[in-house]
Parts: sequence; structure tokens; C-alpha cells
Amino acid sequence: MPRLLLIESSPTLRHGMQKVLARQGFEVVSVAATVDVVGDVDRELAQGLSAVLFGWTTAPAAICTAIVDRLCQSDCRQLALVVLLSDADRVTESVLTERPFTRIERWQRPAEVPRLVRSLLARIARETRRRVQPTTALKVLLVDDSRTSRTKYQRLLKAHGYVVVSCEHAEAALAVVETERFDLAIVDYYMPGLNGAQLCRALRELPATRELNLAVLTGSYDDGLISDCLAAGAGECMFKNESDALFLARVHSMARLRERERHLEGERQLLELTLASVGDGVYGVDREGRITFVNPAALRLLQWSHADELVGLSAHEHIHYADEHARRVPPDTCFLQQAYELGDSLSNWETVFWRVDGQPISVECTVRPQHQDGECVGVVVAFRDIAERKRFEAEMQWELHHDHLTKLSNRPHFEDMLEQELARLKRSTEQSALLFLDLDRFKQINDSAGHAAGDALLVSIGQKLKSRARQSDLVARLGGDEFAVLLRNVDETSVVALADQFRAILDEMRFVYEGREFAVSGSVGVCSLHRHTATPAHALNCADAACQIAKRQGRNRVHRFDEHDDAPALAVLEQSWTQRLRDAMASDAFVLQFQPIMDLRRVPDDAFSGDEEPPSVLYGYEVFLRLPDGDAHLAPGAFLPQAERFELLPALDGWVLDRLAAVLVERQAPPGTRFHINVGAASLLDPGYRARLAAALRDGRFAPGQLCLELKESDMMGLLMPVLPALSELTPLGLRLMLDDYGRGFGGLGHLRSLPLASVKLEGSLVQTLTHDDLGETLVRAMTDVAHAMNLLVIAPLVEDADTLRRLRAAGVDCAQGFALGLPAETWVVER
Repeated sequence: MPRLLLIESSPTLRHGMQKVLARQGFEVVSVAATVDVVGDVDRELAQGLSAVLFGWTTAPAAICTAIVDRLCQSDCRQLALVVLLSDADRVTESVLTERPFTRIERWQRPAEVPRLVRSLLARIARETRRRVQPTTALKVLLVDDSRTSRTKYQRLLKAHGYVVVSCEHAEAALAVVETERFDLAIVDYYMPGLNGAQLCRALRELPATRELNLAVLTGSYDDGLISDCLAAGAGECMFKNESDALFLARVHSMARLRERERHLEGERQLLELTLASVGDGVYGVDREGRITFVNPAALRLLQWSHADELVGLSAHEHIHYADEHARRVPPDTCFLQQAYELGDSLSNWETVFWRVDGQPISVECTVRPQHQDGECVGVVVAFRDIAERKRFEAEMQWELHHDHLTKLSNRPHFEDMLEQELARLKRSTEQSALLFLDLDRFKQINDSAGHAAGDALLVSIGQKLKSRARQSDLVARLGGDEFAVLLRNVDETSVVALADQFRAILDEMRFVYEGREFAVSGSVGVCSLHRHTATPAHALNCADAACQIAKRQGRNRVHRFDEHDDAPALAVLEQSWTQRLRDAMASDAFVLQFQPIMDLRRVPDDAFSGDEEPPSVLYGYEVFLRLPDGDAHLAPGAFLPQAERFELLPALDGWVLDRLAAVLVERQAPPGTRFHINVGAASLLDPGYRARLAAALRDGRFAPGQLCLELKESDMMGLLMPVLPALSELTPLGLRLMLDDYGRGFGGLGHLRSLPLASVKLEGSLVQTLTHDDLGETLVRAMTDVAHAMNLLVIAPLVEDADTLRRLRAAGVDCAQGFALGLPAETWVVER
């Protein structure tokens, strides 16, 4: 297993890269780039160091120079060296470009680092073999008590290119083989002490000479003597009265055999080295599925101690005998066993292997048959542990389906589940119900106690609704203060009573926040679901209309939708929202507001040391959409869910795009200012919106780099493949992309790095809790380091005080926005 020293000052990058390298079969020792690092190099050299991986970006300049000087010394020049740096870095030490076995790479693709290291190690091995070529001369041990015979055969063998060491008796020969290695041994039969046959037996018993090619030299043609010699392990019997030419022919024959053995041994060692250096687990099986070989990585992943413990055993019975639920899989239905027997190929096959301690591991394997003379003689299986990837995918899938505040199902997931339930009911006589819950006077609590109190109330309500629901029910937050409950398989006569139990949960709540108590209540609309229910959207509209009727009837009550009596209310609801949104777009009634984003990198360091708020340097603006409502403006949370429900989101996002372009014509923006707009998932999937966006960029309505789309991480996880080609075509036109809510799952950036991103925006709660969370600044710094390693700008939202601003600057964050830096306004200030 190659030993690698990882030098990286960022704990996050160091931890992540160490895991990547360890999974690929490296023995990794990781250290920070400090003044002690040269001593670390010296210590690891004594431990058999093979390679060094150096993170240039995060290391101080003096440390970089010291490391380079040490690694360029003669005792380090056979080490593989990979230097990782960002696009902004320039390696000034020209000696690095001249150092052998060195690669200088960018941080964009950390997963490629193990391959780079292995390619350097392979180059070192090749050049070492080229410099130290083994001699073609074979080494012969000649044992004969006759000085005349020794002299004759020694001269004859040396004249034909052999290296000869001669001994006058068996005891001397046994002594010399303890310190020297030989290819051939030619021994006289009649000698004082041990004779030739006895010496052959003694040599066969020694590990160093067990495989040595032996020949006995004698002057006798006695059959018993010859049989004794052959039985003792000699491969040839030579006779002293034969011609020199015949003697040499016999020696040359033994030499050719030895050369073939050396060649095969070299091939075997090369194969073993190759298998040992591969980071993936590899094992081979014959056509019956018995294991023929296994590499160290496979032993490590399966936690077996030695290859000998597995070789000869059935792979099915010891590695993949059960499925992920620990249910036994018979050999005749096991997919891998069938591949062994049929000689089939498999690629990227995901399954479960079982370790020797009985624990399962999720693996991805590739199966390739091995052919000899046109016939399949076995199969080679390469596999890797994908448990971490599976966990990450599960986490991201959970994030995709859940509301980040209440941890309940979100609207898209709830609508998907509602659609599945309606499909099930069409094949059944059962009935289900949909509850639509809307809090009464939630805006008053939000306005009087603040958004933090409102969020805490929503979390508490979500928990109580969840605790009341059955295991088969589904509770979701649809947005704002709206919740929904899907009650599966309920009795028609008990639906209203069940709905009232959920209403009572709200009515009985006494919400206390910072010493203040608030009364809570809610109205509930009920829609029965059965085989004749048309669509999820229709069911939600019916439940919403019933909820509005309950509110008009006095709030804090339940109303069940009636297809006949409540049809007008449903029509009004659908007409009111669709018409209101369409009218607002047609009349340009929507309002754009601009909140400044400040560039912390351009603020002097000493500006953050005093008690006064640091000066602001403009980076750009985030553009917010507002809908006038009397004397107030509705935030997007009040109307975007309706726009999405009635499929108006692409048109609304298109309106924002056109309106922003018009505003930039009407008013002069500060030179170089960026404008960030939020775009919904439905718009990214809409060809019309993408065409509208492309036209605006091609027509020059936005300067290159001026427009930035803010994309929700949760949206992009499900839309990456469909929209990636389109977004990749738009970025060369000057469009910038930003990943919003970075840090909610602290990992999605790895899967989304194939997007042409320019920046990320931290998840708001990380910023809001920064001043009273001891680990908050460390976490933000680590996430910022990861983003910077991928050449991404980091923006922090919701900055509400100067202390938070100072902490963000200390953590390396590039830009910030929030009430402490500027409120959203319908215009911007040109001079700053």
C-alpha cells in the first residue's frame, strides 16, 4: 500500500482528501503546513514514504518555500509530488517545474488526485527498472572436490557469460547460499561429507534454494546413482567424460528454463504490484465461482486478514450470499454467480457484499470474463465501497423532499404523494381525505414578535401535527403558514371529526416566545378523495377553497368541500389568483426591489477592528419581487406557491427578466454591478423561459457577467441532468450561476460541481446564529475553504449586525447582504 504524506492547512480539505485517498488504497498521513512540516517529511522518509500531496493555496509563503526546498533535495527526488493550487495561485519556485516526478494541478477535480499520484508512482517504477536493469548473466554455484574439475568448468562457464562461484565441498556450498542467490547449481556426486544427492536434498529444504535449478555432475553411469540424484531434486545428470559442447548444451537448456522462470516471476510480481496498488477491491473466480486471487484492497474492504483465507472458497457463499435486507439469495438466482458461470460482463452493478464480521457494505462492481485460447477460464470482479455515496444520496433525497424549517414534507413531494394516492384510489373502493390548514392571524405574530418567533411557531405546529397523524398519513408544509395532511383510507363519516382533531391541536396551543404568550388557531378545509377525484391540483384547490370558506364563517373551524354548494367558491379562488397574477404581469403591477450585496474583500482590514460599522463597498444587488396589496407589498411566499400551482411560474420569472432589463435601460447602474435574480425549478425546465433568457443575453440587454441566476440547491439536485446542457450553453454568453442555500446539507456542492457555478450563498440560519454559536465560525470557514478551492465566490445573506459582519470577514467570506448593510428598495444609489 503506497504511503502518502498529505500537507494541507485547511482541516476540511485535508479531511476530505484523506478520505478520497484512503478509499483508493493509500496509507495516508496528513499534517498541516506549519513550521514543523519539514520534520514531518524527514520522519515519513524513514517510514517508506512514496508520495507527497501539497495544498499550495492554504499554506503560508514561507512554508511553501521550505517544503519545496526540502522536496528538491537528493533523498526526496524519487518521491512522487502533486502540488494542488487554485487558479489565482502562481507557483514562483521554478525549481518545481524542473523537479522529476512532479505534477502541478488545479483544485477543480480532487477525485482525480489518486490517479495522478499512481501515474507518477508508475513512472518512478519504470525509470527505476530502466536504470537498474538486471544482469543477463546467470549466476552458477559449482561444487566439486576436485580442483582440476572446478578450474575446468569454471573457465568454460565464464567463457560463455555465466557468473560462477565455486566450492570444494557441500558444507561450503550450504554456507555460501545463506548470503548469495544463484540461478543454477552444478554439484559433483562423489565428495567427502555429503554427496551430490544429499546436497540436493539439503538445498531443497532451504527456503532460499527450494526452487533452485539443480544438476549433478558425475563420472559414473550407475542407474541407482542417477535415480538417487533425480529423486533428490536434480533436474539434470551430467557426465564428466562428455564433450564440453554437450555439457554446455545441457547448461544452456537449464539456463533457458531459468530465464523463462525469471520472466514469469517478474510478470507475477508486476501483477501483484499492480493489484496491490489498485484502490478498488479486485478478486478473481473460476467458472464455478471459487476465488482464485484477491488483492489487498479487497481484503481491507471485506476485512479478511490474508488472501489465503479466501482463495479456494466460493465467492457467493462468503461475499454476496444475501441481499441488502440480509435475506439469503440462492446461487441459482444470484446475479453475480450466474455471471461467473456464464462468463457474462457487468458494468457499474450496484449490490451488497458482506464483510467477514457479518456487516453489509454497499458496492458498485464491474465483472469481466477472462479468456484463454478462445475459452472463458474465469472472471475478474472489481468493486468499490459506495456506502458514503449512498448515504449522501439519501440525505440529498431527504432534503429534496422536505421543508428545511419544519422538516415536514414540502409542497412538491406532497403533490407527488397525492398523485400516487389518487392513482391508487382509482383501482380501489377506498376513500381518503385531504386537509388544508391555514393559521389564523399568523401575520400578526410575525409582525409583532419578529420572523424568528414566526419560524419557531411553525416548527412547533409542524411537530404537533406530525405527532397527531397516523403512520400512514402524510403531513406537509405547503409554504408560509399553510399546512396539508393526507389521510389515507379513512371512513367517509369520520373525516370531519378527524379534521377537527387537527384543528383542536392548534386551538389548544399556547405559544410562548421570549416571555410573551400568543394564542394560536387555524382554519381547516377538507376535500374527500376517491376514484373520481380528477387531479392533485383540483383536490388542493378544493381543500383550499373549503379553508377559505371556514375563514369567512368565523375562523378556527372546519369546512368540508361540497362539489355542488362550494363550486362557486372554488371558481372564485382559482379565478382570483390566476387572474390577479396575470393582471399584475399585464399591467406591470409587480414591483422590483434591490438589496445591496457588499464586497468584504475590498474593505481594509483595519476597518473591522473598531466598534463602528465598517464601510461598504458595492458588489451587486439581489432583486426581490413584490406584489402590491393595498398599502403593503406581499412577499414571494404569499403568491409564488399559487403561481406554481396554476403553472404561471415561468411567465412570472420571464416578467422579472424583462422588467429588470427595462429598468437597466431606464436607470444607470453602477459600473460592473451584478444583479442576482431567483429562478424557480419550473422555469428552468420550461423551454420558453430558457429561450427568453438566451435572447436577452444574445441581444445585449445584460452586459457580460451582469446577470446572475440564484438556483436553489434542493431544486438542482433533481434537475441537474435536464438543465445542465442548456445552462452550459448560456454561461459563455455572460450568464453567471449561483448556488443558493449552500450548507443546508453541507455536501451537495460535490454532486453539483459539474454545473458552471460562479458563486454560492450560505444558508441563512448559519449566518443568523453566527454570533452565539461557538462552532458557527469554524463551520463557515470550513465551507468557505471548500468553495474557494473550487474557485467559487462565497456570499452571506441575512447579516443584521456589525459583529456578524466581522466574523464573516474573519472566516474568509467574500460578500455579504442584509439589513445591516442595506434594506431592499425600489432604486439603487449610483455613487457609493
